[in-house]
Amino acid sequence: MPQLDISTFPSQLFWLGVCFLTLYFILSYIAVPKIAYVLATREEGIEEKINTASTYREEAEDLLADYEAILAKARETAHLQYKAMTSTTTTEIAYKQRAFLDKLNDRLHLAEQELYRARLEASEQIKPFAVELASTILKKLLGHTYSSKELLAKTKGG
Repeated sequence: MPQLDISTFPSQLFWLGVCFLTLYFILSYIAVPKIAYVLATREEGIEEKINTASTYREEAEDLLADYEAILAKARETAHLQYKAMTSTTTTEIAYKQRAFLDKLNDRLHLAEQELYRARLEASEQIKPFAVELASTILKKLLGHTYSSKELLAKTKGG
């Protein structure tokens, strides 16, 4: 095996040193700084994005707090309007109900008066028929005919 030949060791060690130093200088002055720059840039970009996200999160939390405050205020306003509308409606209904009951009582009173008048008129109109009917009944029962004046006189006078 040629690698194990002792006579070639010094030249192999020389070229190993040259190659090692060349690769070392290339890596340490060219490749590693570029890699370090890319890593640093990436880290700065990530930190910037994290800071931006934190800022946006804080803004979103502030907006959410404002939204919840506005929503609570709107709910309170709606509740107050609901109470006001309810009380107004209840008052209107009570007023209209009282007015309706008053009208209904007036109509009932008028209807009672008309019924009383109709009853009086009916009783006045029934008297001649009752006298005639009584006269006919007495004629059939007793065989005697009474005039309407006699029957009215007997019923009034006793």
